[in-house]
Amino acid sequence: MESNQLTPNAVVAVDVVVFTLRPAQDIEDRWQVLLVRRDEPAFGNKLALPGVLVRGDETFDKAARRALQTKTGLDARDWYLEQLGTFGDPGRDTRGRVVSVAHVALVASDDVELAAGSGIQSIDWVPVRGLPAETLAFDHADMLRVAINRIQAKLRYSWVAFQLLPDEFTLSALRSVYSAILDPSLERLNTSNFRKAFSTLFASKTLVSVGQRASVGKVGRPGELYRFVGPITGTRTRELRWDSVRFGAVGA
Repeated sequence: MESNQLTPNAVVAVDVVVFTLRPAQDIEDRWQVLLVRRDEPAFGNKLALPGVLVRGDETFDKAARRALQTKTGLDARDWYLEQLGTFGDPGRDTRGRVVSVAHVALVASDDVELAAGSGIQSIDWVPVRGLPAETLAFDHADMLRVAINRIQAKLRYSWVAFQLLPDEFTLSALRSVYSAILDPSLERLNTSNFRKAFSTLFASKTLVSVGQRASVGKVGRPGELYRFVGPITGTRTRELRWDSVRFGAVGA
């Protein structure tokens, strides 16, 4: 006779998709994700997202930030981080029934230093585009795909792009964020036309000039520096559509 009592047989984990922008020759390679290689046999020497099992006394948010601290040496207390979704296919982890609550985080990588934690063989930033799904452990390729779609969508209706920039930046640097994540052709959009897309921010004094120019520039006069003083979680009143015809995407 079958028992009516169910024995709990699942554990909960968190995995974190961390995105950043890094210098690269091709704009398509600048959008990168943080991946680790763990020494556990279950990972099959594949790349993986940093993650941990959730403790009984902590929230998913705290577990996600702990995963970054203990696996990669990164202090994510003040990072932009949000819950991405729950991944619970019964066969997703060969070690047992593990449900993962995936998160996505954004960080400017200029001042972060990676330090491999316990059980981590290597850790590195890897270009998002062209990353073969079969090189990732478990269902981490699915998590990455969902995270890519989430951030690309949010760039169109929110201000998360500013999380990937330093406190002071040029409009060219801001354009590079959108070019790397949304559409490389935006890199050809001249600065004055790109500025039109943010006219509301300038009018509301949310995007303000700091009265200085960058210390170095690509060619010619260094660009003017700006600062974003609004909430990262703020949203636009409408989706920002990049219309190359409207903005006249010519020049650099």
